Amino acid sequence: MGVVQMSSQGLFAGPAVYDLGVLTDDQRAVLRCIARGHADHEIGRVLGLGQQRVLDEVAEILRRLDLPDRVAAVVFAHEAGMLHLPFPR
Repeated sequence: MGVVQMSSQGLFAGPAVYDLGVLTDDQRAVLRCIARGHADHEIGRVLGLGQQRVLDEVAEILRRLDLPDRVAAVVFAHEAGMLHLPFPR
């Protein structure tokens, strides 16, 4: 199982290979929303999915990426370059 670890550069979610190809388009969209800090009901509203579908997609994302939890998924998404956030000033 993947592990979130701390290094001198910060958190990392596991292997340096980020295979987003194992996720469906919907799962990548859900993962982006998770990484942006959206709650399940917000993800459902934004993507037009029911809350149970969101929960199912999150569970499948964690399984496919071999990640232990949502925090690891957030770290994974950021490290995989799925989000481009501005640097704080």
